[in-house]
Amino acid sequence: MIRAILRAQWLSMRMFRLASGRRGAAFSVAIGVIWYGFWSFLAIVGEELAASPGLRTQILDWLPLVLLGVCAYWQFAPLASATMGASLDLRKLLLYPVPRRALFLVEVLLRIATCAELLLVLAGVSIGLLRNPAFGAWRLLVRVPLAMALFAAFNLLLAAGLRALIERLLNRRGLREVLALVLMLVGVLPRLLMFTGVSARRIAPLFPAGRNPFWPWTAAAHLMLGGPAGMAPATSLVTLAAWTALGWFFGRWQFLRSLRYDFQAAQATAASAKERSFASRLYRLPSLVLPDPLGAMVEKELRSLVRTPRFRLVFVMGFSFGLIVWLPMVLRGSGGHSSVSDNFLAVVSVYALTLLGQVTYWNAFGFDGSAAQLYFLAPVAFWCALAAKNIAAAIFIFLEIAAVSVACSLLRVGISAGKIAEAFVVTGVAGLYLLGVGNLGSVNYPRAMNPQRVSAGGARGRAQGLIFLLYPVALLPVLLAYLARYAFDNQVVFYGVLALAAALGVTIYWMAMESATTTARKRRETIVAELSRGEGPMNAE
Repeated sequence: MIRAILRAQWLSMRMFRLASGRRGAAFSVAIGVIWYGFWSFLAIVGEELAASPGLRTQILDWLPLVLLGVCAYWQFAPLASATMGASLDLRKLLLYPVPRRALFLVEVLLRIATCAELLLVLAGVSIGLLRNPAFGAWRLLVRVPLAMALFAAFNLLLAAGLRALIERLLNRRGLREVLALVLMLVGVLPRLLMFTGVSARRIAPLFPAGRNPFWPWTAAAHLMLGGPAGMAPATSLVTLAAWTALGWFFGRWQFLRSLRYDFQAAQATAASAKERSFASRLYRLPSLVLPDPLGAMVEKELRSLVRTPRFRLVFVMGFSFGLIVWLPMVLRGSGGHSSVSDNFLAVVSVYALTLLGQVTYWNAFGFDGSAAQLYFLAPVAFWCALAAKNIAAAIFIFLEIAAVSVACSLLRVGISAGKIAEAFVVTGVAGLYLLGVGNLGSVNYPRAMNPQRVSAGGARGRAQGLIFLLYPVALLPVLLAYLARYAFDNQVVFYGVLALAAALGVTIYWMAMESATTTARKRRETIVAELSRGEGPMNAE
């Protein structure tokens, strides 16, 4: 049974399918070769360094920190990228007569798919240590594989438990946004410390990874290479085995809690009549300036997006994460000028535009699912549906810029009114190109998205390849405007180039809209079929 589930998961996650066409398969294979080739290169470098006898002292000092980095990446990288990897859809698998211990085993094995590249790095370091004569070379044939196996098992079990815990927290209304901010702060904490001038000596006493032998990464290093004087390898083995047992207990405990958790009840909310009345006035504002049915369709998009957990999480990340990442550089360079500090607001705004794409314009009909067939049956032009979704996305993008501007004002960052206006103009021009590309992708590569799952992106496969190739091209006109300002040192030239870019963007957007409308009419059955496709018991995100 376990083998059958894992085989089904592999078939859904493999990087290419022959039915998708040779070009799509070749592109997917190329991306896979580049990604795993990079990690294989790191594994080879790790092997050569670990096999060098002259680096014995450095290996003893740095191996615990390397294992700590592997552990941190294994646990937090899927969270920081807003995807938490392959998983079991518990509510669907409970219908089958499958023992819960077997379901937990499958969930743990699926954690390998989340960060399989780290196993390459661990394997490379292990082979290097076995080749190093300074540590006895092949006399470590038992201790090194045993330590690496226990350390990998600990990470797998911990990752399974953390995923179950965080997924439950992310399904609580109001709490998911706070949790997202906390996770982002944890991810950028080293960057904040670096740019705020906190010295390594001041935080070293709070970072006992290399000194305390009872942390799992330190115990694994001591088991492989030997611990401090007077400490037997058996002590490190017992310590690492205890951490692995704790990881199993934590992972199984959280997994079983998720089995009994009612996700729908956690998302149920009730709003007062006063709140509903105020929100309704805001939603109806576009109808005051837009004709029907376009105004009504924009109002529908605004209401549905605000109620979507995945969209709310990405919206919060759009302005907060960009602010957290780039603001320390601006504060540190406040005494001088740099390309980042001078264009800080524009950089954060374009980042928010990019991030919102995964839940809006890159896959515009993803949240509609099978209901998208209404756009082909109703007596309304199809371009109205695309235009309404684009306008709703633009409204939220400009709200992101306004939120960042208010935050900069509260933090007393020197953002002038001219820079705020520039950010709106630059983002609007870039948005014309990205929305046009997104409209083409939405009708050529549609995919249904679950609005309740907050840990998935909005595109995959060939659609991601299209984004990867066309995104730099879409931003090229804006970059040319900045190059013109740098070359001529003249704001008039800058806004002149932006005006030409906007005119070209309107033309490209109109042509893309016409092409998307024509394609939608020709592929309406395929589009509805793709958007109506339900999820199986396995989710690969």
